[in-house]
Amino acid sequence: MTDGERRWPRTEADQAFAEAIELAIEERAAYPDGASFIDAEQPYAGKAIARAAAEGRPVVLCSADGARQILTPSEPAAT
Repeated sequence: MTDGERRWPRTEADQAFAEAIELAIEERAAYPDGASFIDAEQPYAGKAIARAAAEGRPVVLCSADGARQILTPSEPAAT
């Protein structure tokens, strides 16, 4: 086992991303294309969610308890 194998996956977001890759290999999708995988408990979570929304990308918000929420950006309101 290499050092990289011992450290992966390290976080809930890493685990969700690894699962998404495995499903994609099987031509199945659990999450929207282009999604950002973000750990909910990290101090940068709010900024990362805002950045993804500004770029129009969905977010898979991953909690330490294993819960995952898919956040999708909405279209800006017409003025």
